[in-house]
Amino acid sequence: MAENKQKWVGEYLQAVLEIQARVMPNRIESARTAISERLKELEGDSNHHAERSRIRYALNSLTALEEDVRRWNKQAA
Repeated sequence: MAENKQKWVGEYLQAVLEIQARVMPNRIESARTAISERLKELEGDSNHHAERSRIRYALNSLTALEEDVRRWNKQAA
């Protein structure tokens, strides 16, 4: 269980720290997958409020990053 907690954090950090726009979509997808796996682990568990808050923040950040990537791709076309 703790392994997936660390996994989503690592995948998220790789996505937000990626500097190559062409690689970002794959990094974002990997981060979303890892977050989804972690949320499945947390289902039915009323603890982990701080982690759930960090996950919400991460998902919002990934959404903003996806919008940036779309905008960059549009400008490059």
